[in-house]
Amino acid sequence: MTTDAGRISFRTVYGGPDAGVAYAADVALLKRQLRELAFAYDVDLLLHLGGEISSAEGASGLYAPRVSVAKRTVTAQIRVRQQDLADAAEPGATLRRIISDALLELVGRVAGKDKSVDASAESAKLETVLGDDA
Repeated sequence: MTTDAGRISFRTVYGGPDAGVAYAADVALLKRQLRELAFAYDVDLLLHLGGEISSAEGASGLYAPRVSVAKRTVTAQIRVRQQDLADAAEPGATLRRIISDALLELVGRVAGKDKSVDASAESAKLETVLGDDA
């Protein structure tokens, strides 16, 4: 049985002024919502929203996930290509989906390494914030 003492924290890098202005409110709201939840592990994320100055290479999603069972920590990057948001009918919803998919993948990785972590319980916590995206 795990204790739920961990938190999700984000650092955000905006790849240009367009990404920052357009999505800063969405990111700030999501950070506040996720900060309120308690998880089995501390999760430290670097969210990179690509733009005209620094692009997010490759497909949008999870990169460089690292799970430390001994420290009960997870670190990872979530990269979002500016083009994916520009092409979306609802960019805010697309951003939430990309983040949601990455967090769910992290939950699966943690549960795969630490059998005391209940992946469905951790995913259900995310669903309270992310709704249908989780």
